[in-house]
Amino acid sequence: MNQNLTKNECKQAIEAWKLSKADYSEIKNLISPTSVFHFDRKSCDWVNKHNKNKRFYTYIGVHDAQLVLIVVPLDKKGKEEDLSSYLAIPLTPLDKDLILLEKEETVSVKKITLSKHLKIKSVCEEVELPVYNEPAITESISLSEVEQWKDQCLDWFYHECTDYKGKRIFNTFTVPFADLIEGIEDHGVICLFALKNSDIYNRLIPVLIFVAVNSTTMQGQMMRSTINARGAETVSNTYDWSRPCPPFCREPPDEDLFS
Repeated sequence: MNQNLTKNECKQAIEAWKLSKADYSEIKNLISPTSVFHFDRKSCDWVNKHNKNKRFYTYIGVHDAQLVLIVVPLDKKGKEEDLSSYLAIPLTPLDKDLILLEKEETVSVKKITLSKHLKIKSVCEEVELPVYNEPAITESISLSEVEQWKDQCLDWFYHECTDYKGKRIFNTFTVPFADLIEGIEDHGVICLFALKNSDIYNRLIPVLIFVAVNSTTMQGQMMRSTINARGAETVSNTYDWSRPCPPFCREPPDEDLFS
């Protein structure tokens, strides 16, 4: 059940996760490979009400022996909002099949050759796939990464715990705000873990993928950021997933909020 935690409860939950990261047996008890974070309509409204930025932060925590996603809104300048309590979404099983819709737009081009004598010489039709402003990260690719998480995440955690004492395991995620905007209209959002290969670090990195879902039909579409790396309005090719820290800590959350 989604709930709001006080700042002190958030601090305790965040610290509990940091202590659990080094112990594979603890992680195995906290994380089921097939579980998800479910933002209901009320949760989406909370994020929309408090967040004033194109992105927001989430902290991973452990509350009442359950893994939770703690949502921290940002102000217009990108600073974390200092609130009395914060939304916490527990990791829970997906209780119904999720139907993801992937729309592929094509352009039909008909070429008609008119001879110099003004007679129709030939007619041919070609189908082209548009490239401009179309996302490179499709639903099919993302779902393969979700399935990879389901199959390999426990091995990934075991490797990180035994070889690196959990130091490389995520504490926070930076989320493109567009991930939840459309979810308000579609009744809710389901947030899934996925394993994505990083060319920078040459290893698999856990990410969060958000899907706007109609709670009646369980049909949904992957949420996409509309802001690219330069701040331009476009369908993003690279910012559709939520970046974990570590390892992507170039612009980390201000952890003094819960100090």
